[in-house]
Amino acid sequence: MSIHRIVRYRGGSYETVEIPVVGEHPLTIFVNGRELATLMCTPVKLDCLVLGFLSFEGIIQELDEVNSLEVFTEEAVADVRLTKAFTPPSHRILTSGCTGGITFGMPMEGFKAFPEEAILRPEQPFDLMKQLYAAAHLYRESRGIHAAALSDGKSLLLVAEDVGRHNALDKIHGEALQQGITTAGNILLSTGRISSEMLRKGAHMRTPIVISRTSPTSLAIAAAKRFGITVIGYCRGEGFNVYSHPERLLPQRVATSRLSHIQQLIANS
Repeated sequence: MSIHRIVRYRGGSYETVEIPVVGEHPLTIFVNGRELATLMCTPVKLDCLVLGFLSFEGIIQELDEVNSLEVFTEEAVADVRLTKAFTPPSHRILTSGCTGGITFGMPMEGFKAFPEEAILRPEQPFDLMKQLYAAAHLYRESRGIHAAALSDGKSLLLVAEDVGRHNALDKIHGEALQQGITTAGNILLSTGRISSEMLRKGAHMRTPIVISRTSPTSLAIAAAKRFGITVIGYCRGEGFNVYSHPERLLPQRVATSRLSHIQQLIANS
């Protein structure tokens, strides 16, 4: 976060003010001495960002595969040493990330279907999003940033912020690995759009419910229906949209026939 002097127009007049602006810096990740990728990110929780990115990309499966991880902020370099051999992937995909996200593959298969046991009361998404905004101090100061959180349905277990919405999820996953927090069965929250690669990260973490203040994409909805993930979008004010598997939010008194009818309508949309 840095302070910038700007000219602000309000109420028919101009004034000069100083405001905080969120930082954006490159971070080049080296694995076993070989360059992997350069991420544009906000320079906080960079070790978590690196761990989450490596896990999501399948480069590591467990935390104990990382022998050492050093982040050199001034040089904008992260040096990772693994306990195994490493060959950089040859195929890269530029994602729809707001900072030009990158992935080395986007498999939307191989994820097990989620059980339907996870239940969410209709008032819970609002409460959890309020908690997220209360905890997102960089957002409150500058607004130009995304926030994400992992929740058990009652409180927030982890919170991360970054200029990239993908990076924020990487940080959540990386910190969960560091702290030994199980992501499976918990709820994932994001202030950003839920695209297919964002949904893939949720599936990787085994989070059966994903909540956002904005919308999912068509590919994300299709994948969520297939994986059994409940996607809630536009969670703001007094309402939200449920794009897949609404049975986790519908009250128990809803008749079985009515529930089946709603599920069929969504499945065919």
